[in-house]
Amino acid sequence: MPDKHKNQVLMLLSNCFDPDPRVYAEARALVEHGYEVSILAWDRDRKKPAKEIIDGIQVERIYLRSTHGRGATQIFFMAAVLIAFVWKGLFRRFDVIHAHDFDTLPAGVLLAILRRKTLVYDAHEEYASMLHGNIPALMERFLLFFEKQLLRSVDLLITVGDKLRAEFERRGARRTVVVGNWKKLDDYRANEGTRHEVRAELGIPQDVMLVCYVASLTQERHIPELLAALAGRPDIHLVIGGGGNLAAEVAEHAKTHSNVHFLGFVPHHRIPHFTIASDVIYYGFEINHPNARYSAPNKLFEALATGLPVISADFGEIGRIIRENDCGILLEKFSEENILHALDLCGDPQRMRKWKENAAAIGRTKYNWSHAEAALLTAYKSLLSPAPVSSTNIRQVET
Repeated sequence: MPDKHKNQVLMLLSNCFDPDPRVYAEARALVEHGYEVSILAWDRDRKKPAKEIIDGIQVERIYLRSTHGRGATQIFFMAAVLIAFVWKGLFRRFDVIHAHDFDTLPAGVLLAILRRKTLVYDAHEEYASMLHGNIPALMERFLLFFEKQLLRSVDLLITVGDKLRAEFERRGARRTVVVGNWKKLDDYRANEGTRHEVRAELGIPQDVMLVCYVASLTQERHIPELLAALAGRPDIHLVIGGGGNLAAEVAEHAKTHSNVHFLGFVPHHRIPHFTIASDVIYYGFEINHPNARYSAPNKLFEALATGLPVISADFGEIGRIIRENDCGILLEKFSEENILHALDLCGDPQRMRKWKENAAAIGRTKYNWSHAEAALLTAYKSLLSPAPVSSTNIRQVET
């Protein structure tokens, strides 16, 4: 039974909470600081228990079978899930409704209005831009318009970076806070034991350079260019994992290239192990994609927490952070030739030492979970306290 003396948070999530790393980190932080958190999650694959408790987080999953990447037709499935969110939410006790991403926001707005409760909108990305190319342009414009209208009902907007926060403020968001996809330093602390163990497990020599990429294996991530570059440098190894439409191609490539080690899907709690075992992190993305301008990916902050340089390009938050802190290489474009050149630069011990020191310093002093957690808790306290903290004060706590 809910504890009447604790503030109750109901989170809405359009994935099955496997668990989602960002959602887990936020929910766990709230639980550890006295909140009671429950999550309504959409399990479209029906692969997880209908109900379970994960580290104090109460999870209930809605079973409605669908597939990822349906494009515009997903709207019909999403509408049914939103109805289920609202129906279940009407009979729950909560003080805050916390909607993760735009696809749960309409249900969050309805529940906040019907129950007269506080609404938090957690924008993991710029949703309409993320769907660019997968839905008609007219629908993309409608989503932008609809989101702008719903922002009027939002009491607090949480997002992942300063560029995206500024965009939401331009659209009318009243109170905003950045809670980055930053990592716990203890989880990513480099140590020789983990490095040796992981490399031995994968059959990777202890003294070779190891590049790491564990994320979506899709066309816009420029995986073919990375594989082609590594084919030209057999003395450099790559550990690569994830799911997506290029996963089968990566698996086949790994069978014929001994320096490529394919992991398949990697549970989020295992990602730090492969990061610690590596020397450099790769993050590719289609620079001209509308969503690139806001990119603040997990890969960057995993690298900073571990003290590793990043190979990427100059777009979004990732480009700004690498450029301002000199903690990696920014490619002009994701071509085989440019990636080869970057790998060669990583062979310079002096450069690598400088990049690693800079990455570790910025990870230690700014981009780590303790700072993100403090911003989240301060923002929540301001919502539920008799005298709310202003948006300006929330910004001061972050910095």
